Amino acid sequence: MFVKDGDSPKKIHTSMFAGGDEGQRKGGRGRNQRKNQTPQAQSPPAAGWAPPPPQALPPDLAAFGAYPNPYAGMPLPYAPGPPPAGGYNAYIPYPTQPYTMMPPPPMYPGMPAMPMFPHMPVPTMPEQTAASSKNAKSRNKPEAGGGGGKNAREPKGKRRTKGKNAKDEPSAAIEDDANLSLLLNQVRRKQRDVTLEEVLTENLVVEFAKDQHGSRFLQQKLDEASPDVKQRVYAAIQDDAAELSKEVFANHVVQKIFDTADTEQKKALVRALADNVAALSQDQYGCRVIQKAIQAVSKESQQQIARELEDHVESCIRNMHGNHVIQKCIEQMPPDSVNFVIKAVEQKAEDTAKHVYGCRVIQRLLEHCVSAQLEPMLEKILMNVAVLAKDAYGNYVVQHMLEHGRKEDKKRIIETIRQNIAEFSKEKFSSNVVEKCFEAATVGENADDPMIQQERNLLMRTVLERPEVIYAMCTNTFGNYVARLAHLRSGAVFYWGGQSGLLVFSEGCRN
Repeated sequence: MFVKDGDSPKKIHTSMFAGGDEGQRKGGRGRNQRKNQTPQAQSPPAAGWAPPPPQALPPDLAAFGAYPNPYAGMPLPYAPGPPPAGGYNAYIPYPTQPYTMMPPPPMYPGMPAMPMFPHMPVPTMPEQTAASSKNAKSRNKPEAGGGGGKNAREPKGKRRTKGKNAKDEPSAAIEDDANLSLLLNQVRRKQRDVTLEEVLTENLVVEFAKDQHGSRFLQQKLDEASPDVKQRVYAAIQDDAAELSKEVFANHVVQKIFDTADTEQKKALVRALADNVAALSQDQYGCRVIQKAIQAVSKESQQQIARELEDHVESCIRNMHGNHVIQKCIEQMPPDSVNFVIKAVEQKAEDTAKHVYGCRVIQRLLEHCVSAQLEPMLEKILMNVAVLAKDAYGNYVVQHMLEHGRKEDKKRIIETIRQNIAEFSKEKFSSNVVEKCFEAATVGENADDPMIQQERNLLMRTVLERPEVIYAMCTNTFGNYVARLAHLRSGAVFYWGGQSGLLVFSEGCRN
């Protein structure tokens, strides 16, 4: 059969099997002929039925003889017999079952079950006494006082909490440590009420301070102890104060002394720590002791700590623990006592402003020191505003200057940002500086000053009267936030359309 070019496969398929050949090819029954037909029982063959004779070979193949039967001479797998009386499709019932069906499980305890097999005796349930019945109820139901056994769950929404003044119950889970003293083991297991005088008599203050339970014991007893007992504890701690300040539990005891001691006792403890101030400031636990000392001691002792830190300011600033000590010095000491920090920072002002910890120190200086002290440092920062504004940490220093700096410094920063505001608005970090400029020029500390008002008007005109600038902002991931803030601060209305693209109308900046 020939098919024209361009015919679809469906058309070719239909043309090949036209005239009902498709159904014959698939077994003599078409696709639609199978539907809606009910199955019929197969009738047995009639008596004297025999298979049809084999077909004769074509004349061309007659010379080769008949096809050999591959099954000739093989015995039948079964002996043929007469068909059943009801036919081959007659229903044959199952034989009767020798047992009864399994009964369902008992719904209530104590109810006798049906026998699974005939003549099987039914087991009897044991009789429950009053005591056993009471025990069963106590296991299944909570007690009236809110008990319910070890595994009883509390109501949802309520958590077992220990009050502030609640006493811990003795715990058998803590075993005695052979390396610890008898008194400390008794405190750990809460076997009896150990007194602070007993600890002092056996010279166990240092051992107690290094242990978790012993440290907590000393801190609690210092609040209640008499001045004479406190003095004895301070004397026992003072010789090992530097070592104990680096311990995970003992450093809390040293901090407690700064909270409870008098002025002379604090001075004595500072003298004991003086040679190790720099090392402790850069230690994970020692830095907390030094911060507590700076906060609690007198100005004279603060100056002694400052002298010990004077040659180590830069290393402390760049240390993850030491920078907190320098910040505490700036916060707690008078401005004239932190000149040692200002001198160390102003030598590398730009690098310090870009540092992850150094930027925090500069922010504390801007908050607590007068501008006259910081003038050399501020001048170096103002010369690098364009670089710092785009830095991941330097942008915080520029923002802090816009918030805490002088009005002359704010004017210089806003002027630098305004000259290239589109580029700064499209950067991730400098876009925050641009937003801070709008805030400082409109609602900041010196917003009513004529100098700041002039810079505000120039900043608004740069944004609102130049369509290419506002378009660059609105179509940028970070710049669109700046455009929104400019809209809020100025009251401008942005219109899209026309031959020029974006038209800007602002009544607030026409003055």
